Amino acid sequence: MASSSSLVQFLFLLFFVSHLPSSFSRPANIMFDLGRDSSTLQYWIKITQGTPQTAMKLVLDLGGKLPWLRCHKGYNSSSIRPVKCTTTLCSLASKPVNSTCLPKKTCSIYTSNPVTKSVGKGELMSDRVAVKSNPDDSEGIPVVSPRRFAFGCTTTSNFLSGLFKGAKGVAGLGRSSALSVVTQFAVGFRLPRIFALELSGGFSNNVYFGGGPYIHPDFSSESNTNRILEYTPLLVNPKSTDEYFVDLKSIQIHGKTVPIDKKLISINKETGVGGTKIDIQTPYTTLETSIYKAVIKVYNEWAKSENITMVAAVAPFTSCYMSSTLPSWLYSGFRISPPSLSFVFPKNQLNVAWWDLFKVNDAVHCVAFVDGGSNPLTSIVIGAAQIGFLEFDISRSRLGFMQPNYMSGF
Repeated sequence: MASSSSLVQFLFLLFFVSHLPSSFSRPANIMFDLGRDSSTLQYWIKITQGTPQTAMKLVLDLGGKLPWLRCHKGYNSSSIRPVKCTTTLCSLASKPVNSTCLPKKTCSIYTSNPVTKSVGKGELMSDRVAVKSNPDDSEGIPVVSPRRFAFGCTTTSNFLSGLFKGAKGVAGLGRSSALSVVTQFAVGFRLPRIFALELSGGFSNNVYFGGGPYIHPDFSSESNTNRILEYTPLLVNPKSTDEYFVDLKSIQIHGKTVPIDKKLISINKETGVGGTKIDIQTPYTTLETSIYKAVIKVYNEWAKSENITMVAAVAPFTSCYMSSTLPSWLYSGFRISPPSLSFVFPKNQLNVAWWDLFKVNDAVHCVAFVDGGSNPLTSIVIGAAQIGFLEFDISRSRLGFMQPNYMSGF
């Protein structure tokens, strides 16, 4: 019997094959600049869609089932097409998108707002999308010819509520959905079902689709080629199959293991409660209250042992230090720092060298973790501040990560 991923690709190929030109050339991978709204801290990509081509900012949602737009007002494209109820694409959408195919021409679906958690009604449409391939060391960025992609057209009023001003919708990157941006790019451009997030601090942020090589335009050729990834399995939460969970075993802070109730970091198979997931729209790693208190206690014990001066808390953080009293080591002009925090997995660990403390100003640094309450749905949500570089390999069900370079800070 064919695997579910093979079935998804076969069904999508039925839809896309007639739209591929005979001169089709597969890109190595696709790269988008990853913007961030300074007010909401939401990450977004700019997708060029329609005829004439129009650039639209879509909020990135790692657990989203499909891309959707508020397109019945202000969306003018001569190439937009409704997806009919009787098509394979609509039947494919019926399960992952909770679509209800009513006896009318257009496939009716539900869309989800990741900020307000509200669900709205919409229609399944398709239009042409143009993307840019990731450059190599010598060439520019060629524009790949447009492909036709499916997306939700929400008809619910005020459904953009909670999204940053200027956002036109959401780009869903859900793991299991046949209509997620990841799956549609993989099939439409014949790429692996892989995407990667690069949150590079002072450099531009990027999201890549289709796997490596990962060529960052701001990095040297040596930095781009010397990307060594380690991998840990992705787990499936039976109640939330589109989100990205990992098998976190423990947290270490400056070499000390934080005491954590193991039940909290395990996924309850019946309820889906517990465990550890990754979410780019969560600004700082969020912890269940007992885990949070244990983490802060270990940090403060370390600070006391290093004669670091504590200062008044700065919301949303509760533990802050005087920056001038933090330890720092210099060597040949580069800052050397041991991993201050480690997320420990079954066979390896992701070390964090700088991302555990948030610089509020020149005088104050705070522990960059937030109390998520005593009864959260997910016990640990690894947020954007601690992501660095992560590769989500859906086809192999694994998460790739790159250890920080302690000599240079990248």
